[in-house]
Amino acid sequence: MSSEKAGRVIVTYARGWQSLAVTRSLGRRGVEVITADEVAMTPASFSKYSTASFTYPDCSKNPDEFLDQLESEIIRHKPEDPDTPYVLMPIHKETYLIAKHRERFEAHIRVPVPSIELIEEVHNKGTLAAYAQENGLCAPPTIFPASIEELESRADEISLPAFVKLRESAAGVGIAKVDTREELITYFKSLVEDYGLAPEDYPIVQQGVPGDDYCVTTLFDRGKLIACMTYRNIRQFPADKGAGVVRETVKAEKMESVCEALLGPKGWHGVAESDFRWTGELDDDPWLIEVNPRFWGGLTQAVESGWDYPWLLYRLAVDGQVDSPEDVSYDVKTEAPLVGLLATLLDISKISTHSDNLKEVWKGAREEFSEGSKREGLSQLFGGLKDFVDVKGRSETVQELFKVHKNTVNDLFSSDDPRPMLGALYPLVVFLKHGKINMELLTSESGPAKAGEENEEDNEES
Repeated sequence: MSSEKAGRVIVTYARGWQSLAVTRSLGRRGVEVITADEVAMTPASFSKYSTASFTYPDCSKNPDEFLDQLESEIIRHKPEDPDTPYVLMPIHKETYLIAKHRERFEAHIRVPVPSIELIEEVHNKGTLAAYAQENGLCAPPTIFPASIEELESRADEISLPAFVKLRESAAGVGIAKVDTREELITYFKSLVEDYGLAPEDYPIVQQGVPGDDYCVTTLFDRGKLIACMTYRNIRQFPADKGAGVVRETVKAEKMESVCEALLGPKGWHGVAESDFRWTGELDDDPWLIEVNPRFWGGLTQAVESGWDYPWLLYRLAVDGQVDSPEDVSYDVKTEAPLVGLLATLLDISKISTHSDNLKEVWKGAREEFSEGSKREGLSQLFGGLKDFVDVKGRSETVQELFKVHKNTVNDLFSSDDPRPMLGALYPLVVFLKHGKINMELLTSESGPAKAGEENEEDNEES
């Protein structure tokens, strides 16, 4: 069966910027895209390349209902022509549940994801770190305390600064850099209590290692590496542990070899993204940090650089094979919507001459939004930010900060598909109301739910 015939794809987690990248990639190639999420109004569903959309229950809270609803929708949207390619592309946390019940869906639709056993083996930060240690892969020294007492007795085995990490997390949620033994123990205890963790799920403690953050993206065909590209995070938000918000494509053969050696022998099938830290020195080994067995937040970076993973995965699912991309570029920079600007403004706020002015921008917009006109609140915010974007006459330091954003491609904004811009309004509304940044919303990466947390995220305001 050839992928030249226009097919139909269901894309989950439509709120994610990576989902929007998938929708645009396939839609521009003539594939019919149906978007789905827990909520109705999402960036991908606003896209002109989304031909239809539907909602499903939260897969974490109601897994059985999620599976039933998804199967029902898959059957409802199944093409009448049996020769029409039909593919399910899970994007985020639902990937794991779909992989676990893949046989249930394969009766109706193609599902190009690895087995749940392989996913669980590499995604858990604790399991991956243990595997790396056992197999001689270069990973940061790590301890795996199963009790507070063990942590206290072994804390000195890890040099500081260190990172305390939830085993399952995204977008920097549940990760903290600690500089003292007291901070380490305090934060470890808070994660255990806040998330109601059982001993086997206790956080890991990982030694901080030098270098910048690199992301190696891959596509495997039953263990054979088909496509591989690497991008570096030029800027993160928050700075030390957050998601990458400004990126550039780089060559990184040593890291890419590690990914092939890690995932190839396991027979990996589908996409994966692996995080590394590296000094950039050729004599230094890169440190393997984690593996994401699904599409990743910086997917736009890969697509814009010529590694069109959504299309490659679609062709792999439909044709059973795919060729490596040839027309690729290393002269590309992308950034996440709003977050890149916020990262720069945070840096500006640390410059004393601008700190007070920037605070007034936030204060005025929040007051107007809470007590006056929401339209005026947004106007004040964007007007204030525009003043900072216009760096004419400002210090060289500020000008240098904004150079990072020159000629970047934004994950959200596209001249041929402007409506997904509406997807940026919700995180902005939450920020204006509460005065704090919700990283899961801004990066479109859901963090783990805390113990007893309903995680409704102010749905009444969406």
